[in-house]
Parts: sequence; structure tokens; C-alpha cells
Amino acid sequence: MIVTEAEGRFVTQRQDATLALICTQLPQDACILGSKGHPDPKAALTLSGPGMPDVQVPLQPKSDPIWRSVRCHDWKGDAIDEGNEVADWLSKFLRQRVRLVKYGGVPGSAGLDKDSHRRSSAKGWYTGGQSETAFSDAFPFLVTCQASLHDLNTHLDIPISMNRFRPNIVLDGEQPAWAEDQWGNRNICVKTQEGSAVDLEMCKPCSRCTVPLVEQETADKASQPILAMKDFRLGKHLGFDKFGKYADTPVYRGGAVNNTTFFGWDAVPVQLGSVITVGDAVTVKGGNAALAYDAVTGRTSVVQQWLLLLSLRDAAALCTLLVVSVIASWLAYSLIRGFSHEFPT
Repeated sequence: MIVTEAEGRFVTQRQDATLALICTQLPQDACILGSKGHPDPKAALTLSGPGMPDVQVPLQPKSDPIWRSVRCHDWKGDAIDEGNEVADWLSKFLRQRVRLVKYGGVPGSAGLDKDSHRRSSAKGWYTGGQSETAFSDAFPFLVTCQASLHDLNTHLDIPISMNRFRPNIVLDGEQPAWAEDQWGNRNICVKTQEGSAVDLEMCKPCSRCTVPLVEQETADKASQPILAMKDFRLGKHLGFDKFGKYADTPVYRGGAVNNTTFFGWDAVPVQLGSVITVGDAVTVKGGNAALAYDAVTGRTSVVQQWLLLLSLRDAAALCTLLVVSVIASWLAYSLIRGFSHEFPT
């Protein structure tokens, strides 16, 4: 996370759109842990930007870390400072004095709320005892569907990419657009290629700020896609004012949720310890239908396939619809045939 040097307050594209121009590169094997549970000593995160030489941030934990007091939204705690070299690089690029800090908590251990190095996910939205995130807005996962982006793009003069919404799990294939709007109070189960299963609890639909207005390749700001989304993706269009605890959430109290745009769903893991990868199979559990998908992780990654499995209830409803359609067609044919006999041409 990038924070101001003086106050330790987090900096995002909301305040400085030029952050979009910073590119990150992480070698595929950079996070492979050695015998001591740490990355290879040579593993590093590489930052690059227009007119700037690359800078590397080692991933190996420091033996004597420097802790810095920081703030991310309403959370105040301590994070590990990543040193002067990258701080000077970022400060020059952003034209303000900033520091780069790393999350220093140990996920899964006890005492989450009492540890100044750790941060809870937004409380009140999930059923588990505790959930941890790092420096995201409120939840560790944002799940989106490529079909929904395709539909949104039909409302725009210039199509946009999924990176405007910055998810870290994307589902893609032959699914209907906005299927995720029906996923409240459900879990999605990711069947990993290692053979394990990871459940993610779908906590709430994600309200959108101004970051989707930033073109990630140029850092230019525009009025889209938020302007178009106000025509059909406001809380009042979707019934989200009645979802979960929105009515009791201070930021939405007084009906503000009605005029907030939504895209994607915030989620938390039910279990820890597994790795999900591109191509993992995903099933949406709970409710009346069982939905099976292929899954993707990564901001702009996609997968090949989406399979919709109807539940017994959905199949029965489909059969009923077919029967009604046949009867209606027969009645219409009979009436037309009767009229044709009465008024020959």
C-alpha cells in the first residue's frame, strides 16, 4: 500500500489517477516458498512507470523490519516500511512524498482484533467468526463476471476492460449477464487443481466509487461507465436497499444505497490454506439452483467455459413453461383456423 509520508494515510486512484500508470511484475515462481516458508531471496516485485527506470522490491522478509503507523479507511495500525529506494521512486513519480508499506499480519492466527498489524474485513456481512483482509477497501476478494461486463459495454459508446473494476476473481463463459445479482446468502466453491475445495462466502454486492472512471492505460478520467450504470445499476433498480444490512449501514442510511452504482460481489474465504488458480472449477451453492462454472483469478484473466446446471425446481419451472407455451400455441392455432373457416378468402 502507498501511504503519505507525513501522515501514513493510504493513497489510491481516487486521489491520484496516475497510480494507474505504475505497472507491476511478479515472476511466476517468485512466491514459491522455500524450506523455511519464505520466498526465494532473489524474488522481487518490479515496479515500472513512464519515464522511470524499473525498481525492485525484495519479497524476502526483513530480519529487522521498520514498522510505520498507517491508516486505510477507518483502520489504523502498523505496516512494514519497504525502504527508501522504492519510496523515492514513488515520490518522484507521484510528485509527493509517499512510502510503500507491506501488510505484516499473520493470517489465520488468533487475536485478530487485538493485533495492530492485522485488519478485519468489514464486519457484519459474513457468517464466520472472523475474516481478515490487508489493504483492500473492505474485503479480500472481489468476484465479477465477464458476461456482466459484456452487457455493460452494450450501454457504452466505447467498450471498457474489466480492469476498470479491479477484481481478483473473474468468472466467464456462457452464463447470463448479472447472474451474480442472485448470489446473496450463497457460497461459491472453488475446486482447486490440487484436489482441495475452497468456499468463498458472497457477502454483499460491491458499491462502486470513482476508480472505474479512470482509464487504466492512460490515467485519463471520464464520465463512463458510472453515468451509464446510473440508468440500470443503481441500488433502487436492483433492490439492494433491502439486501442484508444495507439499511442499517451508516454510509447508506437514509436511502443513499438507492443512488449508488453496483458491479461485482465482495467475498471472504471460509477456509484458509489452499491456492486457487486460473481454470479451477467453481460451483455456486445455496438457494434453489446449483450453478457450475469454470473460474479465473487475476484482474483481467478469463476462462473458457461456463456451465449452467438447472436444479430440480428450475427444471420443473421450465417444463411448466413449455407446457403452457404448447397449450397457448394450440389455442392460437385453433382460433386462427376457426376464423379462416368463417371468413374464407
